[in-house]
Amino acid sequence: MSDGIIIQARSGSTRLKKKVLLPFYNGKGILEIILERIVAAYPGHRIVLATTSLPVDDPVAELATRTGVSCFRGAELDVLARFTGAAEQFGVRRLIRVCADNPFLQVDSFRELFEQHTQTPVDYVSYKLASGRPVILSHLGLFPELVTTDALQRAAGLTEDLLYREHVTNYLYTHREEFRVKFLPLPGYLGEREDIRFTLDTPEDFAMLQEIFGYWMEMGQPALPEWIRWLDGQGGYTERMKKIIAENQK
Repeated sequence: MSDGIIIQARSGSTRLKKKVLLPFYNGKGILEIILERIVAAYPGHRIVLATTSLPVDDPVAELATRTGVSCFRGAELDVLARFTGAAEQFGVRRLIRVCADNPFLQVDSFRELFEQHTQTPVDYVSYKLASGRPVILSHLGLFPELVTTDALQRAAGLTEDLLYREHVTNYLYTHREEFRVKFLPLPGYLGEREDIRFTLDTPEDFAMLQEIFGYWMEMGQPALPEWIRWLDGQGGYTERMKKIIAENQK
């Protein structure tokens, strides 16, 4: 089975334009930081940056070239078609889906998803909170999803609903009578944490996460359990996160 990692990114996000390209740490944008980490961790995998065919996303495509990853350009809002097109063009049969607005993405978790899928070859594998809520619907911004290209192609043939075309995997885990879905529990220290927001959508997110990321790098990139303990000790950040979560319900 041909494995791939496909990262979705575009410049035209509505709440914060060019958020993936804006200088975030040491002059690099979030997208460049994420790409470099994935390339370093998975040298044997096909890595594809899936962006739009709009001229505004030429700098995104150029970044793919600079970081040595493949690039696929497709529809702006039909992200499902963008993913199936990227997977088909590069011969990927199962893939990790990555959103480029998560600076604290846990790259090591990709291996667990691949291993879990090898053990139980379902259509979709990801994580869930203790409440049963899929982690992709939370504000954590830490974990990706694994999905097969076949499942994405079937979903694309079953719906033209804009919700499902924009949110690539939503149709799969909301139609479990049609798709084989497997959710893994998060570690105990995260399972009930619906008060943490590491995903980046707004200018307020950017300012806060840029600050936090700088501390993380200066502290030597501590492992997630230690990092969550540090965050809990910084009352100001958690309060700001709760406020932003309340204002940006998913």
